[in-house]
Amino acid sequence: MDYIRWLRERIGPEPVWLVYATALIVDEAGRILLQRRADFEAWGLPGGVMEPGESLLQALHREVREETGLSIRVERLIGLYTSPEFIVCYPNGDVVHPVTACFLARPVEGALRPDGRESLALDWVSLAELPPLPPWYGAMIADYRRHDPATAFRTGAPGRLASRPGETIRRLRARVGAAPLVVPATSAVIFNDRGEILLQRREDNGEWGFPGGIMEIGERIDQTLVREVWEETGLEVEPLRLTGLYTDPAWTFTYPNGDRSQPVVACFEARIIGGRLRADGAESLEVRFFPPDRLPEPLDPRWRIRIEDARAGLPDAVVR
Repeated sequence: MDYIRWLRERIGPEPVWLVYATALIVDEAGRILLQRRADFEAWGLPGGVMEPGESLLQALHREVREETGLSIRVERLIGLYTSPEFIVCYPNGDVVHPVTACFLARPVEGALRPDGRESLALDWVSLAELPPLPPWYGAMIADYRRHDPATAFRTGAPGRLASRPGETIRRLRARVGAAPLVVPATSAVIFNDRGEILLQRREDNGEWGFPGGIMEIGERIDQTLVREVWEETGLEVEPLRLTGLYTDPAWTFTYPNGDRSQPVVACFEARIIGGRLRADGAESLEVRFFPPDRLPEPLDPRWRIRIEDARAGLPDAVVR
């Protein structure tokens, strides 16, 4: 399936978020693999758009093989890049707010060969000899050079909080109907001083889960978290670290109204800095703190996985 073509046939060039997997591939000499991209005729990093039905890591391996001929070993997630500073207008007029996961990787096997379609040329380049790059690629390489084990998520200007939450998905659904969409979203793991976990009982399905929601065009995804937690729980929070990025197509679900989504969920540990706990009555029917060993039943396994990933305390985000 060519997801971009399918989507553009329905929405035209108007702004949309797309989820990208990008590889920062480093060889034994410490050089970075750059590709001369056909779309902008500029140098950049290999990678591309995640399609419905595949995970982010599957998309990464597929795109790297297609564009470079290499198989890679992924070492870690360098950062998640969602700033509106990186919104791009392609030469054909299509506007995209990219949600890009950049992975540090090593070449394993294969021979370099540009595909001639997306990659016009490939070259190993030392950090001292980097050519001019689009700002988003420059930001990814800068984060790599910092050697910070924590996954970056604040790179780039934060933009603005959405004035009309839900507008992006409503606009898209008006064009595509209930068809499957890859949807960037966020969820919050919030602990109180007793180590209890905040859960909300959702209005749409009556089940317990984390507060969070869908990213709006024009906001950075950590802003999405702050906005959604405030709307749903009445709490002001500060995102501390990205604990996980969850993209498995097994978590594709259908809303009660029939809309189908494959969420790409950035899960953050966040701390409370203000506000008063209350359910909004619209998206949250109830909000409560629970001890980790006495979570409510039934609780979808995906929430338990995210709790365990957050409690593991790893500096870099888990990718599932």
